[in-house]
Amino acid sequence: MQKILVSILVKAVLLILPLATFSQTKLKLTGIVSDSTKPMALVTVRLFKANNATALQTVISAENGTFQLNKPDTGNYILSFNHTGFAEKKVPVNISVKEGDFQLEAVQLSRITGLLKEVVVKSQRPLIEQSDDKIVFNVEDDPATKTESAIEILRKTPFVQVDGEDNVKINGKSNFKVLLNGRETSMFARNVREALRSFPGALISKIEVITTPSAKYDGEGIGGLINIITKKKVAGYNGTLTSFSRTSDKTYDFSVNGNAKVGKLGLSVFFDKGFQDPVAQRNINTTIPAIPTAYAKRTLDGSQRNSAGWSFGNAELSWEMDSLNTLSVYTNIDSWNSSTLSAQTITTDFAAAPSTTSFYNLSNKSDNPGVNVGSDYIKHFKQNKEREFSLRFLGEFGKNDSKLNSFQDNPGTDRFLINNSFARNNQYTFQVDNSIPLGKKTKVEGGVKAIIRQANSDFRSLIKYDQTDDYKTNISNTDYFDYKQDVLSLYSMYTIRFKKSSLRVGGRVEYTNVDGNFVTSKTQVTNDYTTFLPNIQWTNRVTPVTTLVFGYTKRLQRPYIYDLNPFVNNNDSLNISYGNPELGPQTVHALNAAIRFGKGNTFAGINLEGSYSGNKILQYTFFDPATGITRTTSLNIGKEVQSSLNINLNTKFSPKWSYFVNGSIRYARVKNNSDRSQSNTGLGCNLFMSTNYRFTDKFSIGSILGLWKDPQTIQTTYPFSTWHNVNVNYKIFRNKILVSLRGVNYFDKIRRYETVTKDKNFYSSNVNRQIRRAFAMALTWNFGKLNENVSRKKGVTNDDILSKPSAPSGGN
Repeated sequence: MQKILVSILVKAVLLILPLATFSQTKLKLTGIVSDSTKPMALVTVRLFKANNATALQTVISAENGTFQLNKPDTGNYILSFNHTGFAEKKVPVNISVKEGDFQLEAVQLSRITGLLKEVVVKSQRPLIEQSDDKIVFNVEDDPATKTESAIEILRKTPFVQVDGEDNVKINGKSNFKVLLNGRETSMFARNVREALRSFPGALISKIEVITTPSAKYDGEGIGGLINIITKKKVAGYNGTLTSFSRTSDKTYDFSVNGNAKVGKLGLSVFFDKGFQDPVAQRNINTTIPAIPTAYAKRTLDGSQRNSAGWSFGNAELSWEMDSLNTLSVYTNIDSWNSSTLSAQTITTDFAAAPSTTSFYNLSNKSDNPGVNVGSDYIKHFKQNKEREFSLRFLGEFGKNDSKLNSFQDNPGTDRFLINNSFARNNQYTFQVDNSIPLGKKTKVEGGVKAIIRQANSDFRSLIKYDQTDDYKTNISNTDYFDYKQDVLSLYSMYTIRFKKSSLRVGGRVEYTNVDGNFVTSKTQVTNDYTTFLPNIQWTNRVTPVTTLVFGYTKRLQRPYIYDLNPFVNNNDSLNISYGNPELGPQTVHALNAAIRFGKGNTFAGINLEGSYSGNKILQYTFFDPATGITRTTSLNIGKEVQSSLNINLNTKFSPKWSYFVNGSIRYARVKNNSDRSQSNTGLGCNLFMSTNYRFTDKFSIGSILGLWKDPQTIQTTYPFSTWHNVNVNYKIFRNKILVSLRGVNYFDKIRRYETVTKDKNFYSSNVNRQIRRAFAMALTWNFGKLNENVSRKKGVTNDDILSKPSAPSGGN
């Protein structure tokens, strides 16, 4: 423990050390801004290089109207002044000498006359914005994000936590949905971690976080929604080329993005291709029974080499039929493949007999292609342009082809096993939404949604006990599973706004019909149920910069096909896992209270949440002392009470120096409904600190420190871990190419990660050792010319499926 504390202290010091030189005296550019009668506070002042749309510095005027920026190098600049209700003013500034401060003449803003709704005011936004139901991170206003991936940007996004293995949580919870421009895509739904790692920040305009989804959204879960909004299409064209490489896991990634608009037609295309060369790591798995009947101790120790490849992308074609009607069609493609080769030695110790040694080799290959095709029609109305009616369709088609081949060289009888599984998962979604404002302060929303899911799995197991024999079918693990699930949803929502507050009340009814059929064994699984999901949120703006939010939600989560597939992975004959076709949905009740502060360049938030689930889906491990077999599956046996505290701070110490803190502390108590004597409690935490200093518009450096620990589950305890990096960024070739160099986990060459799973029958530990220290490089090239924005469309989202957790990886 002492070593851990010392290590954290050293890393925290090094996080600050790169910034020690920043306190040197800087020359100033100062001034004062006023209206026709008095000085003006909270005016956004931005400094631009002449003929360049990227702000170099941003500050907010003080109560007395004064503002101060760092004096730039010699050259021609533009100062812009923005304030709600006033016309934007731009003042040219010529810096001709390097010496001395620069005092600008007094600036006076003119109030906008006439009806405000008829005037389009183009103003610069704060980095973090808040509304009644979401937090918005304006990514394109943060220069540091241009060389970062989506996973790195999410680390700085309020109420989103990302640990050192790039596993994402919202408010400390791992069940959430990631949308792209308001739509669910197969690339995020099927492999969210790798997709976020590869998605370049240069494409992102903003990220919306909804911690309490309204009744409009499916019963999607506990954490909430992350909506990644990419940069808008433009008149003309623009694009980005990005490449990334990292040494710890030999990852190489390349992506291209393009946007074009001609007349009323707009096209946007994104494609990413990446691969991971085989990386060696060591795994040690030890099982100790409480009663040494089958054995006293069993240890698997050996090497494992993982490799992977992926490609994904999306394309959208939109047609602005007129000012009130828009039609768009879009497609998403993704393909994920992985390969694991392991060679382990199995040592089995007995209470009253000599130990035995056997050898276990495994080849596990998986291929997962998928494609989405969708269309949106959105209509606004001439009498009331805030009213919106939409029709949406989405078809999703995915496959999973898994091949496991293993060989056990045992002292007695050898064992050769082939487990192959081929699954299809098709889904069709139809959705109608209608939003009707009733005056200026109230709004009614309602809609209907139908989801038709069709999945099947053809799994086959072959076995033999001598290398010269032919494989024979293992009948007990060979079958064809056909699964159908239909979901019909209706929702209604009412929102009313008062002078300083708003109230949102809604409800959603979901009817689910399930029909599963094991063709070979002639076994059927049927179920149907109706669930009412209430939703309420009250928001109160206490002051112009402080907001209170209170809410209650009930959410529903259905298991995914991976949790239902009964195929048995028994390549290691004493350590098997399988899905549960009779697994039911889980419901969660959640109460939350939040206080949010936003002023100028500073945003701070504190969120308290408590949740309860009486039928939580848990991954549970059984141990049979008589045979020594460990079996793992998913069951609705959890009774869980959670409470969490989430904090966020996003600020600038100066126009060039930014600082982020994002973290959560979570306490969980889990009980086994089928065995009341079994329970577990514990704390989990996730803390991320980041700082970035921009010396010029070309050169910046940053540093990151992260701490995390997952809370205990009903059987498993996780370790405390840290991670860190330092990055240097520089623009070349007229700022078109951005180069980022990073040192990752430079203190930790090898990472040891141990999890412990236990109950009254057994104790099992799994130790993973892999390379952590790494060097990374990213290149981003921006090209093209743009001059007109086009609004993004919304799309279909399906949020009701329980997310499949990502496996640990080798770095960040």
